[in-house]
Amino acid sequence: MSKYRYRTLREQVRARFVVKNSRFIATAAPVTDEAAARRFIDRVRKEFPDATHHPYAYRIGAGSSLVERTFDDREPAGTAGLPMLQLLQGRELSDLAVVGTRYFGGIKLGIGGLTRAYRQCARLCIEESSLVEREQLYYCRLTVSYEEIGALLRQLESVGGEIIDTAYTAEASVIVALPYPVVGTMKERFNELSRGSGRWEPLEMSP
Repeated sequence: MSKYRYRTLREQVRARFVVKNSRFIATAAPVTDEAAARRFIDRVRKEFPDATHHPYAYRIGAGSSLVERTFDDREPAGTAGLPMLQLLQGRELSDLAVVGTRYFGGIKLGIGGLTRAYRQCARLCIEESSLVEREQLYYCRLTVSYEEIGALLRQLESVGGEIIDTAYTAEASVIVALPYPVVGTMKERFNELSRGSGRWEPLEMSP
């Protein structure tokens, strides 16, 4: 799979299991940015306020914009958030967050036991969910003269670009979403057809 293609959850999913009297409630959900991931994590914490631990892991985006975060929430370092993240990495999943809620049952699980249990939190959520494939896109605004807009639209169509919006004022401009692998090629063609006079402005937009 391309580094810009990945899978994510279609919707929120939850799984429960017990390891040596410790109850685990695993919750995973699709998220599009870090603010959405934090809101989801806070929502799970409020749902189970008396739980002993709420470690989490999330991955957002792909390629050069990939963001990965983990938190062990007072479990031994590297035994909770990291195992969940590693499973997401291994399955090439992104735009999702996993919270492994734990109610301590009085029996210590040890480093290995904790690592396996939290990895299972992520694994069960993924196995019980429906996955969808996504592609990380590059957004930009392209501005050219009216004489050049026809050629620009044809070039965008040829590389699989998606027109998001258009504006016709003193010049013609389009907001477009491009697959990352064709960005370099499209920049070259854009400079050629506009003879270096066009404006290419990168944009920050959610998929």
